[in-house]
Amino acid sequence: MVYIINDIILIFISIIMVTSKPCDILENMSCECHSSLNNQTDQLTCTNHHTPLNGSIQLTNYTLNNPRTFDSFHFTFHARDFNISAMFINQISYLFPRSYSSSNHGRRQMTIKIILTFQDYLQLHFEDYSFYQLFGEKSDFTTSLSLELTSSGHITFSPMAFSQLIVDQMSLHSSSLEPYSFEEIFNNTNIGSLAVEGCTPRVNNTLRNYFNGKIRSGKFTKMVEIVSSEEFPNYPVNSMSIEAHEPRKMNASTFISYHNLHGVHLVRPKFFFDNRSFDGFQYLPNLETIELDAETIKDNTFKHAARTRFFTLGQNIRYLSEHSFDHLDYLTRFDLSKVILDQLYPSAKCILARYLQKQQKSNPSMIILPPQAEFCDCVYDFILNLIKKKPEQSYVELCDNTQQERCQLNECDVVKSFRFPSKEQKTNQEIIPSIDESIHDNPIPFYSNPERSPSYIPRHPPVYPNSNNHIESSDSSFAETQVIIIQPSQSLLSSSPPPRIPSAVRKRTRKGKKKNRKHFPQNNPLYSYHGPHW
Repeated sequence: MVYIINDIILIFISIIMVTSKPCDILENMSCECHSSLNNQTDQLTCTNHHTPLNGSIQLTNYTLNNPRTFDSFHFTFHARDFNISAMFINQISYLFPRSYSSSNHGRRQMTIKIILTFQDYLQLHFEDYSFYQLFGEKSDFTTSLSLELTSSGHITFSPMAFSQLIVDQMSLHSSSLEPYSFEEIFNNTNIGSLAVEGCTPRVNNTLRNYFNGKIRSGKFTKMVEIVSSEEFPNYPVNSMSIEAHEPRKMNASTFISYHNLHGVHLVRPKFFFDNRSFDGFQYLPNLETIELDAETIKDNTFKHAARTRFFTLGQNIRYLSEHSFDHLDYLTRFDLSKVILDQLYPSAKCILARYLQKQQKSNPSMIILPPQAEFCDCVYDFILNLIKKKPEQSYVELCDNTQQERCQLNECDVVKSFRFPSKEQKTNQEIIPSIDESIHDNPIPFYSNPERSPSYIPRHPPVYPNSNNHIESSDSSFAETQVIIIQPSQSLLSSSPPPRIPSAVRKRTRKGKKKNRKHFPQNNPLYSYHGPHW
């Protein structure tokens, strides 16, 4: 709880440390300047409301006479007919940070981020060299450019619209880029990571012979009916990933020639997966990442995707078969962080637990990110103990006291037979951060201060296993702790009066010479009793 409060305080402080006020930076645009009090980030957000920009963005005279710098820019345009001329926003490069100061920012690499949002347009045209060397040929910063084309208007590109664009990260969101091909749009660019969302441009095999773009990785995301090469063409990028939303069918054999295909992400597919779903992926030597957000995964689904090294299971999973995860023998990372265990069928949860136990024995170096649990769940307890992680404190407070009783009655064999560590072992074990890696739970040792009472009240009085088989005699004339024998079915928490004290015990509270204690048989456990004294 202390750490949660501290995190809330830090978030609150970070919010109040950012100031925002109107500023006169660009011509024909209303702007706001956002600055952090510690000078870590400075953001400029500007909006243009149907006012012509005369070809490109221009700095105001005030800005030219009073220069300042920003590391984040977000410009929004509402014009109906918009023409992006050559070097459209290059003048804002005067607002970039001039040098990288490691003293101010430590070893963290700074990022210059630009977001251009075009809304309400009916016609949008990109002229040649629209972003010509916007960030220069070489930058000391990580550079990012995002184009959000959110209207359904018509978009046109000149042959060299993006020519000489050099950027580390670029994202392009649009519902359509027709009739232009990928080779036409991204020729003569140098992009580290490219993300295209909403549509997939077609390819031109003739122009590919003259394609001079250098794109290290590309991810292409869209909604499709069928996952196939027709919907996701083979683009000229070094490493390619596809993300298909709500497909109804998959034709994996059409990707046989995609030797640059690195990742496949299937979000909310409308079909189940079996041993034929990935037939064709066995010919792809570089396919290492699969994210599967399916509802049903049947036996031997990954028979043809055995090279997978990074696997993520999505939140929509419900059904698993006993051999669903067979053939995943080369996994180095198994991500279950999106899975909510309460939504899985009991048999599916048990199958998942058995698979993880098997992997921990055969592949102990595999990284496992645990699932989520909304209620007390023994499979969740089992997985966390298996990978030596601790749940969040709220879960511990709600479920820890009932763990042994719950899990001994669990219908899953591996969970029922698993011996969960005792509270003493949990206290002494190494503390592992919780799932979100932001809250660190520190153990509070019981009775660390002899003068302080414990922070909890046990349900039953403690039993001391080191008791001898008989009670030794004592010469003291008064005893503060009385020893009684009760039946195991009796509860000290009941409202009934305390049991009758044997006379042999009652006599030892009287003053005078003590008699030797009577030896009681040890068939029943001994409990401490703090009742009235006779």
